[in-house]
Amino acid sequence: MVSASSVKSYDRYLQYFIFLQMIFLSLTVVVGVCFRWSGHSLVWYDEVAGIQLAWITYFGSAYASLKGLHIGMPTLIKVFPKDIRKILFVISKIIIFLFFLILTYYGTKVIIVLRGDTLVTLDWIPQSFVQAVIPASSVLIIISEFFSYEEAYKQTMKD
Repeated sequence: MVSASSVKSYDRYLQYFIFLQMIFLSLTVVVGVCFRWSGHSLVWYDEVAGIQLAWITYFGSAYASLKGLHIGMPTLIKVFPKDIRKILFVISKIIIFLFFLILTYYGTKVIIVLRGDTLVTLDWIPQSFVQAVIPASSVLIIISEFFSYEEAYKQTMKD
């Protein structure tokens, strides 16, 4: 199965990245507010803050997947006998993996379509970089689901 050290390293990476994004988002908003207060508004800060918030949300979803924190129906699943639970668990994981594989595929297609486009206020930042969060986070969610599979299975089978 998956080594505990791999999961721990991955967990730390996600925490670190999300934490840094939160710091950068806070700094962006504070700087934007200070400049607006001084009468010299920055035209780019709200666009950048929105992008940072999206990245935090998507990477946070990968972290939530790793920790098993997404919405589920454990009480409903526990009503079924263990052999049915096992089938439902496998079906749900197949659906999750397929969904995020499809999202990765089409997210990559979006990046290709947006090649050459840039942000409105910062024309040196490509839209494809901004939209890369979709396939990147989809891959991270797939990894998170893979790493948390065994624990989720144990929880599903527990009475």
